Amino acid sequence: MSEMKSAPSGASKISEGEADLYLDQYNFTTTAAIVGSVDRKIFVLLRDGRMLFGILRTFDQYANLILQHCVERIYITEENKYAECGRGVFMVRGENVVMLGEVDIDREDQPLSQMERISFEEASAVKKQRDDARCELESKKGKTMAQHGLIYEFHKSDIY
Repeated sequence: MSEMKSAPSGASKISEGEADLYLDQYNFTTTAAIVGSVDRKIFVLLRDGRMLFGILRTFDQYANLILQHCVERIYITEENKYAECGRGVFMVRGENVVMLGEVDIDREDQPLSQMERISFEEASAVKKQRDDARCELESKKGKTMAQHGLIYEFHKSDIY
Protein backbone atom coordinates (compact mmCIF):
# COMPACT_ATOMS: atom_id res chain seq x y z
CA MET A 1 0.00 0.00 0.00
CA SER A 2 1.43 3.37 -0.96
CA GLU A 3 1.79 6.25 1.42
CA MET A 4 0.42 9.65 0.66
CA LYS A 5 2.75 12.53 1.34
CA SER A 6 1.39 15.83 2.47
CA ALA A 7 2.94 19.17 1.79
CA PRO A 8 5.12 20.53 4.59
CA SER A 9 3.27 22.94 6.81
CA GLY A 10 5.61 25.77 5.84
CA ALA A 11 5.19 25.20 2.06
CA SER A 12 4.13 28.23 0.05
CA LYS A 13 1.11 28.24 -2.23
CA ILE A 14 1.68 27.89 -5.95
CA SER A 15 0.97 30.88 -8.16
CA GLU A 16 -1.90 31.00 -10.65
CA GLY A 17 0.58 30.69 -13.53
CA GLU A 18 2.16 27.61 -11.97
CA ALA A 19 -1.30 26.09 -11.47
CA ASP A 20 -2.09 26.67 -15.17
CA LEU A 21 1.16 24.96 -16.18
CA TYR A 22 0.39 22.07 -13.86
CA LEU A 23 -3.14 21.63 -15.25
CA ASP A 24 -1.92 21.89 -18.86
CA GLN A 25 0.06 18.68 -18.32
CA TYR A 26 -3.12 16.63 -17.97
CA ASN A 27 -5.45 15.47 -20.72
CA PHE A 28 -8.92 15.85 -19.24
CA THR A 29 -11.72 13.84 -20.83
CA THR A 30 -14.54 15.45 -18.88
CA THR A 31 -15.90 18.97 -18.59
CA ALA A 32 -12.72 19.75 -16.62
CA ALA A 33 -11.05 19.99 -20.04
CA ILE A 34 -12.48 23.50 -20.41
CA VAL A 35 -11.14 24.81 -17.10
CA GLY A 36 -8.33 26.58 -18.97
CA SER A 37 -10.86 28.52 -21.07
CA VAL A 38 -12.51 30.28 -18.13
CA ASP A 39 -12.24 34.07 -18.45
CA ARG A 40 -11.24 33.73 -22.11
CA LYS A 41 -13.20 34.38 -25.30
CA ILE A 42 -14.73 31.22 -26.73
CA PHE A 43 -16.83 30.11 -29.68
CA VAL A 44 -19.77 27.76 -29.08
CA LEU A 45 -21.67 25.91 -31.83
CA LEU A 46 -25.15 24.82 -30.71
CA ARG A 47 -27.23 21.89 -31.97
CA ASP A 48 -29.67 24.27 -33.64
CA GLY A 49 -26.83 25.77 -35.69
CA ARG A 50 -26.41 29.01 -33.77
CA MET A 51 -22.88 30.33 -33.26
CA LEU A 52 -22.10 32.20 -30.06
CA PHE A 53 -18.98 34.15 -29.13
CA GLY A 54 -18.36 35.39 -25.60
CA ILE A 55 -16.26 35.30 -22.46
CA LEU A 56 -16.64 31.99 -20.60
CA ARG A 57 -17.27 32.93 -16.98
CA THR A 58 -18.13 29.56 -15.47
CA PHE A 59 -19.35 26.04 -16.21
CA ASP A 60 -20.49 22.97 -14.33
CA GLN A 61 -20.14 19.19 -14.58
CA TYR A 62 -22.85 19.07 -17.26
CA ALA A 63 -21.01 21.60 -19.47
CA ASN A 64 -23.69 24.22 -18.81
CA LEU A 65 -21.93 27.45 -19.72
CA ILE A 66 -22.28 31.08 -18.70
CA LEU A 67 -21.06 33.49 -21.39
CA GLN A 68 -20.61 37.20 -20.78
CA HIS A 69 -20.57 39.82 -23.54
CA CYS A 70 -22.13 37.13 -25.73
CA VAL A 71 -22.71 37.77 -29.43
CA GLU A 72 -24.65 35.53 -31.79
CA ARG A 73 -23.15 35.56 -35.27
CA ILE A 74 -24.56 34.28 -38.58
CA TYR A 75 -22.27 33.74 -41.56
CA ILE A 76 -23.59 33.71 -45.12
CA THR A 77 -20.36 32.60 -46.72
CA GLU A 78 -21.70 32.19 -50.27
CA GLU A 79 -22.50 35.90 -50.35
CA ASN A 80 -19.51 36.93 -48.19
CA LYS A 81 -21.82 38.44 -45.54
CA TYR A 82 -22.31 38.17 -41.80
CA ALA A 83 -24.55 39.54 -39.05
CA GLU A 84 -24.24 39.91 -35.30
CA CYS A 85 -26.66 40.36 -32.43
CA GLY A 86 -25.59 41.09 -28.86
CA ARG A 87 -26.98 38.65 -26.31
CA GLY A 88 -25.37 39.99 -23.10
CA VAL A 89 -25.03 37.35 -20.39
CA PHE A 90 -26.12 34.03 -21.86
CA MET A 91 -26.56 30.59 -20.31
CA VAL A 92 -26.09 27.59 -22.58
CA ARG A 93 -27.39 24.20 -21.51
CA GLY A 94 -24.58 21.67 -21.92
CA GLU A 95 -26.64 19.14 -23.89
CA ASN A 96 -26.97 21.71 -26.69
CA VAL A 97 -23.23 22.25 -27.14
CA VAL A 98 -21.79 20.63 -30.26
CA MET A 99 -18.40 22.28 -30.27
CA LEU A 100 -16.51 24.74 -28.13
CA GLY A 101 -13.13 26.37 -28.59
CA GLU A 102 -11.04 29.38 -27.66
CA VAL A 103 -10.93 32.37 -29.98
CA ASP A 104 -7.67 34.07 -30.90
CA ILE A 105 -8.74 37.64 -30.17
CA ASP A 106 -5.81 39.04 -32.17
CA ARG A 107 -7.02 37.35 -35.36
CA GLU A 108 -10.79 37.19 -34.84
CA ASP A 109 -11.64 40.34 -36.79
CA GLN A 110 -9.52 39.57 -39.87
CA PRO A 111 -12.15 37.52 -41.76
CA LEU A 112 -14.94 39.92 -40.73
CA SER A 113 -13.09 42.90 -42.21
CA GLN A 114 -13.36 41.25 -45.64
CA MET A 115 -17.10 40.52 -45.30
CA GLU A 116 -20.14 42.77 -45.60
CA ARG A 117 -22.12 43.23 -42.40
CA ILE A 118 -25.89 43.00 -42.85
CA SER A 119 -28.83 43.25 -40.46
CA PHE A 120 -29.40 40.34 -38.13
CA GLU A 121 -33.03 40.05 -39.27
CA GLU A 122 -31.97 39.67 -42.91
CA ALA A 123 -29.35 37.04 -42.03
CA SER A 124 -31.83 35.18 -39.79
CA ALA A 125 -34.31 34.99 -42.68
CA VAL A 126 -31.65 33.55 -45.00
CA LYS A 127 -30.56 31.05 -42.32
CA LYS A 128 -34.15 29.96 -41.66
CA GLN A 129 -34.76 29.44 -45.37
CA ARG A 130 -31.61 27.31 -45.67
CA ASP A 131 -32.43 25.33 -42.52
CA ASP A 132 -35.98 24.63 -43.77
CA ALA A 133 -34.61 23.47 -47.14
CA ARG A 134 -32.14 21.18 -45.39
CA CYS A 135 -34.87 19.71 -43.17
CA GLU A 136 -36.98 18.98 -46.23
CA LEU A 137 -34.04 17.32 -47.99
CA GLU A 138 -33.17 15.24 -44.91
CA SER A 139 -36.82 14.19 -44.54
CA LYS A 140 -36.90 12.96 -48.15
CA LYS A 141 -33.62 11.14 -47.60
CA GLY A 142 -35.10 9.42 -44.52
CA LYS A 143 -38.19 8.31 -46.44
CA THR A 144 -36.10 6.92 -49.30
CA MET A 145 -33.88 4.99 -46.91
CA ALA A 146 -36.94 3.65 -45.03
CA GLN A 147 -38.26 2.24 -48.31
CA HIS A 148 -35.06 0.19 -48.47
CA GLY A 149 -35.41 -0.98 -44.88
CA LEU A 150 -32.76 1.36 -43.49
CA ILE A 151 -33.06 3.67 -40.52
CA TYR A 152 -32.01 7.28 -40.97
CA GLU A 153 -32.43 9.61 -38.04
CA PHE A 154 -32.46 13.34 -38.47
CA HIS A 155 -33.91 15.71 -35.94
CA LYS A 156 -34.81 19.27 -36.82
CA SER A 157 -33.13 20.43 -33.62
CA ASP A 158 -29.81 19.01 -34.90
CA ILE A 159 -29.28 21.41 -37.77
CA TYR A 160 -25.58 22.06 -37.22
